[in-house]
Amino acid sequence: MRALFLCLVLTALAGCSSVIRQDGDAFEASRVSPERFETDDDSCRIQAETYLTYDVRGMEGTRYRRNRIYNALYGRCMIARGYRRRPNYKNLLPG
Repeated sequence: MRALFLCLVLTALAGCSSVIRQDGDAFEASRVSPERFETDDDSCRIQAETYLTYDVRGMEGTRYRRNRIYNALYGRCMIARGYRRRPNYKNLLPG
């Protein structure tokens, strides 16, 4: 029963990633100083937000579509800077 509940929760979280905007919590920064991570995080947020604000394709669409675009751009930027996605289960289980 516990495994079924955990599976349902993880499935729900995977679907919710398109509804909410990603931030630095979605990525691991194991070998980088906190200052460097914050700088990269801010830069990627600004790039994704700028696209949504100034590009015609970014301005159109529903809020859901805009969040998907934001998450895709933010994720690509962070991966290009050398960060890895953090698995969802690490956000659920205690340290």
